Amino acid sequence: MLGATPLFGGLGERELAGLAGRSTARRLRRGQLLFVEGELSEHLYVVASGRVKVLVTSPRGEELLLSVVGPGDALGELSVLDGLPRSATAEAIEDTTLVSVPSVVVAELLASSPGLALSWAQELSASVRRLTGSTSDLVFLDLPRRLAKFLLGADSGGTVELGLSQSELAARLGVARQSLNRALSSLQNRGWVRVDGARVVIHDRPALERFSSS
Repeated sequence: MLGATPLFGGLGERELAGLAGRSTARRLRRGQLLFVEGELSEHLYVVASGRVKVLVTSPRGEELLLSVVGPGDALGELSVLDGLPRSATAEAIEDTTLVSVPSVVVAELLASSPGLALSWAQELSASVRRLTGSTSDLVFLDLPRRLAKFLLGADSGGTVELGLSQSELAARLGVARQSLNRALSSLQNRGWVRVDGARVVIHDRPALERFSSS
């Protein structure tokens, strides 16, 4: 599993075996916290099965969902590099199994392997670009256009399997659930999409593309 994540993709079999030997499995039930924003960090986690949402919370308790990670994705890499407390909270949204790697072990590997350090730099650069795009969308696009752009990005053959509750999707877009419902209804009333439980069927992708970029 460790070799499946891009962060460790450059390691050879011997190095991966050594890393696995110093790692442990951790299991979470749905709704259980992996770590909390502000707490000290001692481990990097790689998702083996299940899904985990990463979020930040305002002083008033409002949530902004930053991402949802699944098998092969890593969590906690920033704290491995800078040694600072967690910058976000991670919570299992379904029963999840993770591989827990001590931060000190990862730091040793990074110090001894320039190729691995480059892989980390590339992955973190990609993450920064994604967050930059999400931030600009949050500032410059209204909710219906953010929703349209989200659906286009998650489209798989004309169907979007949300994999999130409406409350979680609302947190992902930085709005209240009621506002999300109105935006979904707006797109559906225009005939561009159809909401079918936890799925959204896209009927007119070109119209969504024009709308999201207008």
